[in-house]
Amino acid sequence: MGSYKHGKPNEEMDVEELRCAIEKGSFTRPFLHKSYVIGLYWIGARRTEPLSVKKEDVKLKDGALHVTIPAFKHGERGGEIVLPLSWYGIPLILQRWKQTRPGQRLWPFSTSTAWRIIKRLWPRKTPHWMRYNRITKLRKLRDQRVIDTDAIKSWTGIKRDATIEGYGLKTQEKIQAVAEAMSE
Repeated sequence: MGSYKHGKPNEEMDVEELRCAIEKGSFTRPFLHKSYVIGLYWIGARRTEPLSVKKEDVKLKDGALHVTIPAFKHGERGGEIVLPLSWYGIPLILQRWKQTRPGQRLWPFSTSTAWRIIKRLWPRKTPHWMRYNRITKLRKLRDQRVIDTDAIKSWTGIKRDATIEGYGLKTQEKIQAVAEAMSE
């Protein structure tokens, strides 16, 4: 998982924080860059994975975008990622998809531009923080027995169970949970 200039990600971001960052952020190509950030937030993909998504990889069905997105590093997703239009920002991705010509990429920019987009919004974070954030949220759902580890692997394209365990964010909420458990 590499080294991090400002330490490993250690805080979650909720939808309201995303909304605030998107609304207040500085973007050189606002529509294009905002839709990319929103996609990273919901999917939790590596920054490079969405950059290969072409118009044909996205379909509108039953009030949701169905996105075929590759999983790099020898991973494999279980199928299309389903992004309901009711989720914050997904209509922006829908608009981006409608404006994209056949055969063209939804987000036609480089990996270094993807890096700069995130750094402009959160100077002390990396694009991989978005992946940490999503996987942490999925792990919480697993801990609540809403989904299982295989569901997390299907969504994220992670190959091994052990990799998922390495993605948890260290949070005050977790410390509080330990304190409460030990108090009983």
